[in-house]
Amino acid sequence: MRATLAPLVAASYWFDPGDRGKPFTVRIRFSGHRLGVDGKPGAADRFEIVETVRDVLPGSGPVAVTARVAGINEGEWTVTAEPLLERSHRGSKAGGHVRPADTQKDLPANPSFFRALRWWGTPGMSASVPGTVRSTIRAFASVPGSITGSWPVLVGLGAIVGLMMQAYLIRRGHVDGAAALRLSLAASLAGLIGSKVWFIAASRKLSAATLREGLCIQGFVAGAALVLIGGLLLFHLPIGSFLDASAVGLFFGMAIGRPGCFLTGCCAGHPTASRWGLWASDQRIGLRRVPIQLWEALLALVIGLVALALVTQPIVNVPGAIALGGLAIYTLGRQVLFPFRAEPRRSSLGRPSSLAVAALVLAADATCWRSLAYKIARHWCRQCLVSPSAIRGDFVRCRKGDSPRTFTDAG
Repeated sequence: MRATLAPLVAASYWFDPGDRGKPFTVRIRFSGHRLGVDGKPGAADRFEIVETVRDVLPGSGPVAVTARVAGINEGEWTVTAEPLLERSHRGSKAGGHVRPADTQKDLPANPSFFRALRWWGTPGMSASVPGTVRSTIRAFASVPGSITGSWPVLVGLGAIVGLMMQAYLIRRGHVDGAAALRLSLAASLAGLIGSKVWFIAASRKLSAATLREGLCIQGFVAGAALVLIGGLLLFHLPIGSFLDASAVGLFFGMAIGRPGCFLTGCCAGHPTASRWGLWASDQRIGLRRVPIQLWEALLALVIGLVALALVTQPIVNVPGAIALGGLAIYTLGRQVLFPFRAEPRRSSLGRPSSLAVAALVLAADATCWRSLAYKIARHWCRQCLVSPSAIRGDFVRCRKGDSPRTFTDAG
């Protein structure tokens, strides 16, 4: 708590990496001193740090480097910044050059997106020209490419929409809505705790930083699933149907909440010079990146729409199969997208094992659906054999002229 409320200075330096050349490294020196000091300045009244930016891509548009300096006294500060060194991967001087960027003219290469979001955060500073900033606390530190409070707002909105969607689908199945709501709230709390525990375990360290920041969706799903299954057994609620309805709400909630990561600067994508990149931040370096968080949000939205169609218009009713299949597909898609993230993988076995488990679950889920469809087809047409390949749409026509029947007609 003390580190969260301690004053710090957040200052940003903008530069243009040029249009051509090889990826290179830039070091930016930030210097500052506090204004209005009474008496002799102390160590907490001045600072000088160097921020290193690696793999800067020429042609990617303006880059913003933000230094957040803690351990200083509260007040007004004069800050200057200047580039020190730029080197290519081979050690020679980079082909491009670094010049201070004019944030009013040097817009990123995706202007329609950036004009919509504008240039929030600390204004860019010209090299060696003093700029005045005021100290603040970590929660309100201004960083270009990051909207303070966007993550909790969008995640909270996603949770509300997810619970509303779940309640609607559960009522259609004539399940006790009050008991379902209490169980869902308990599962959400357990999922929140699980997401924090998972993040700390993945970080492999327990510190003030890991306690203050970071959650993992895998931990949320694991924690919520444990409480849900236990509560469903306790309250004698239909497990499969409840999980299917909850999965629809979960995917819609993630589709709404995941863009909050993009706007906050967590789970950022790799830097890119591609026209498909969007200007975004990782809370330290703002530049054009692969919008991996928006891709994951789109994946969750597509899965949620398909799951909603299957739940409301069941072709083959396999309780729980929609939830398992949706989670398996999302896990596969998420693991495929992981290489586009800027953060390095901490384990060489995690991704292959996750892909293998998700593929096995999806294959088992598909086999279950196929087997049930085959049995229903045989039940409808006792005088002839109808294979699952004969199923078209939501009905089966018997070869001997029987009238079409929906899958739910079979009982």
